[in-house]
Amino acid sequence: MLKKWQQKLAIIFSTILMLSTLAMAPIQAQAATVSVSAKSGIAVDAKTGQILYAKNSSKALPIASMSKMLSIYLVLKSIHEGKLKWNQRVHINANIEKISKDTELTNVPLSTSRTYTVRDLYKASLIYSANAAVMALGIAQAGSSKAFVNEMRAQAKKWGITDAKLYNASGLTESEVGKEAYPNTAKNDENEMSAKDVAIVASNLLKDYPEVLKTTKQTSAWFAKGTTDAVKMTTHNYLLPHMADYLKGYNVDGLKSGTSTKAMACFTGTVKKNGHRIITVVMGSSSKNEGNARFTDTQTIMKDVYNNFKPVSYKKGTALKQASTFKVPEGKTTTVKAGLQQPTTVWIAKNQSTKTISFRSKQAESKAGLSAPVKKGQKVGKATVKVANQKVNYLQSSDAELQLTTKKSVEKANLLVRFWRSIVSVF
Repeated sequence: MLKKWQQKLAIIFSTILMLSTLAMAPIQAQAATVSVSAKSGIAVDAKTGQILYAKNSSKALPIASMSKMLSIYLVLKSIHEGKLKWNQRVHINANIEKISKDTELTNVPLSTSRTYTVRDLYKASLIYSANAAVMALGIAQAGSSKAFVNEMRAQAKKWGITDAKLYNASGLTESEVGKEAYPNTAKNDENEMSAKDVAIVASNLLKDYPEVLKTTKQTSAWFAKGTTDAVKMTTHNYLLPHMADYLKGYNVDGLKSGTSTKAMACFTGTVKKNGHRIITVVMGSSSKNEGNARFTDTQTIMKDVYNNFKPVSYKKGTALKQASTFKVPEGKTTTVKAGLQQPTTVWIAKNQSTKTISFRSKQAESKAGLSAPVKKGQKVGKATVKVANQKVNYLQSSDAELQLTTKKSVEKANLLVRFWRSIVSVF
């Protein structure tokens, strides 16, 4: 049996060993692992794309009516470019009329004998998820369903989305769209994307056309009011204020639900809390009450992000350490400072220090550097954000990319100066 002084000594040594072990262990900026019924899901910062939650987020799955976000992006793009106008009247072909009268699908009634404004079809597509309405918009914008799908595919590739399968504007199966199906497709083909890619679509929609939220936050609206086709539309987004699954303190204002046999219950949501907006995506949610599972999953993810992470804000023009200087070999000055193009948020765990945030720019490390002259405010590359030891539900990388622009202009050095520099560089 140990004597008292030996027991005390053993306790002291045990304490020292425990403290030294804790000191050597890295701090993990890891959000609490949460459980959701969805097959896949993701949460990202709306501006930077920094990943804050992920579950099978790279796996391509059916997306059903979440497809309409990409379709609406192209419609808004055409409106901004003057190719479509809000009050423009849209004619309906016989195929679209037939789809609109399929009682198994979500629709507003459309007729070949009437015309509808772009605005009415747009609101029906977003608020009521009207399938024939968004397909009519696609035809009005591109000339045919096939041409519109080609534009959808091209836009997805521009955003770096390479594994998407896109067949129609609505997200229905090819059998459900009948003669508007894309050529040489199977009847059971259905639009597919990964949760990560859906988040990219949503991020670009909010970034380029934030006015979309004025429509997606509406809980109800009239379609073709005052006509025999009038329909009181009610949103399928039950997380909106005054709806069944509204979560107090989380004023969700978008974006798009989706449901099909293969896709099950899906939802892309967005919320701005304490001045910082995130986007969430859940795909393949299921439970005894499948319609609500997607909203329960979304609530779980949103609460996880805001409860376990804290935003670190950077002002526009901030020069980032390790990514602030760019070489200009032929300039009057051989370097130029760069800063953030816009205000930016980087999320870290609530128990983590800002010292764990680092930035790196490949362009800043390039031997070639920038070509002179350089204009003030010129885009010179992107800085990648790294948060030390950060894991998000076992996802190793949670990087964000930030656009950098020059803080001043740099004129090109004269020939004599450039010649002298070349000589000096040899020695």
